[in-house]
Amino acid sequence: MTLIGQDAGTQRLSHSWALTARREDLAHFRRLASLAMREWGQPSSVAEVVLHGVTELLSNVARHVEDPRCTLELTLVGGGVLVTVHDRSPVLPVITLPDWTAEEGRGLWLLREMADDLGYAGAEGGKRVWVRVAGEAPDA
Repeated sequence: MTLIGQDAGTQRLSHSWALTARREDLAHFRRLASLAMREWGQPSSVAEVVLHGVTELLSNVARHVEDPRCTLELTLVGGGVLVTVHDRSPVLPVITLPDWTAEEGRGLWLLREMADDLGYAGAEGGKRVWVRVAGEAPDA
């Protein structure tokens, strides 16, 4: 589903997809996010962090949530991009200093270091996890 802001003409302000998080589908959602970044005129530095966020948040649902149905949302907010994943688990993520010798467990920590904001909160029926990347406002 794509939402269009009335005050912005045809400029899409948000993209939202209901999906089942599976590792084999990550490339597809990265492509969709990449198209949104181009549509919004975001520089490659913003797109890179957004794509990393999409991959990490959906990977975590696929890996850690029993019911991997979720919603991925990309929203243009104040010239920046907000990536949000709503999933069906009430268990909030724990971000700790990673063990650099381990094969996993450092994704959210790295994402937090790359992005302008990373957060999470309980929500009805599960939780939402988000990452915000400051960007550039689209051309008027």
